[in-house]
Amino acid sequence: MILAIANQKGGVGKTTTAINLGAALALRGHRTLLIDLDPQANSTMSYVDPAAVTRSLFDALTDPTCSISDIVIPTTVERLSITPSRIGLAKLEGKLVGEMDAHFRLKDKLAPVTKNHDIIVIDCPPALGLLTVNALVAATHLLIPIQSSYFALEGTDDLLETVEKVRSRSEEHTS
Repeated sequence: MILAIANQKGGVGKTTTAINLGAALALRGHRTLLIDLDPQANSTMSYVDPAAVTRSLFDALTDPTCSISDIVIPTTVERLSITPSRIGLAKLEGKLVGEMDAHFRLKDKLAPVTKNHDIIVIDCPPALGLLTVNALVAATHLLIPIQSSYFALEGTDDLLETVEKVRSRSEEHTS
């Protein structure tokens, strides 16, 4: 299972949900990989000293010679690993502009590591850009943390519209 935790609104608990769900799944015996897809790198900082991160998800998504396996770091929680992020990930959209496979980078890079993990949890950034679309394309499941307010519900429509576009495109490719 690949679970994306997404909402274009910030401050709704995406990262808190991702780091706690990842730890809980690992403690329940599941080999869990937490993908920090947010350039703010808060999931990374929760488990790893940022100064110790030499290669990040940016490298894995832009360098053909760097795989996800190359950047996975074990955490202090048994059976929980993380792919770290750095602020440089914010430059990904500009770097991949015009690339034919831009929306499929994460899915393609995750394919070889899925056999080593029971569950992959993706912490998405608070935006509906290329990073979040990559997570939606790669994910088999989606969790949307939401606040109980009118404006939070209104903003969810955009995310669900994007999810439907991703689903219809993937159905076209499997038919």
